[in-house]
Amino acid sequence: MTGRELPGSFLLASTAMMAALHAALASIPGPFGFRSWMIVLLPLEGIILGPGPAAISAMIGASIGCVMRGEGAILPIVAFSEPLGAASAGLAMKRRWRELLAIYALMLAAYFAHPYGRALPAWCLWDIYVAASLVLAACLFSSAPFRASLDKVLGRLEEGWPIMEGLRSALGSSLRPGSPASMALSAFIGLEADSLARLFVFIPLCFYVLLGLRLEAIVPMWYLGALATPLEAMLGMLVASIVGPPVVNALRYKGIEAPMT
Repeated sequence: MTGRELPGSFLLASTAMMAALHAALASIPGPFGFRSWMIVLLPLEGIILGPGPAAISAMIGASIGCVMRGEGAILPIVAFSEPLGAASAGLAMKRRWRELLAIYALMLAAYFAHPYGRALPAWCLWDIYVAASLVLAACLFSSAPFRASLDKVLGRLEEGWPIMEGLRSALGSSLRPGSPASMALSAFIGLEADSLARLFVFIPLCFYVLLGLRLEAIVPMWYLGALATPLEAMLGMLVASIVGPPVVNALRYKGIEAPMT
């Protein structure tokens, strides 16, 4: 069985299973007071299922879990952000950097175009800036002209310092698709996309108005997020780097490539 010949019933069953797991974890408040325990599963949904099915799985699971933990008021936020985060992890795993760059750029531009986005402390989004910078760097490195120029420069450096060849080879192998490092990177980008999507709905789409919140009440939430979201991302990265490779290898052993789509 190859990824192209993957039966629709298997993909449907896998998506349903992930949605059930997502709902169970999303019903439990998270360890850092910001998001639920779905943070440990969301990246794996994208890594295993691929962007499309992962978004469907996360949307179903997030909606059910949000209601189950008694936070139905923020259902529109999680029903948008968690599917986008899962899909972003899948896009990162498939190295579709241009789409990711467009997602990050659009939501950041909309955030800072809003008066509240400019009034709230900008440094609180520092982890999102790191993720966006990584996506931008990956987008540049994946372009053929840039890689050709970089190969020439590295080739000359390797002539003078032979150790550079070993370092270059080690870096390339550590970031190969399916490696723990690549899965940790995909998890980080996916979870930060989820965080940014929450801000996008809350500020540019003016969801704070529906909740009756003013700027003074929002500022403490931004301070909390500046600490909580990076910790959540680190936890999600750790789980993805440990659990992801064995799962992907097991699927590959059965002739199924991940992401499935």
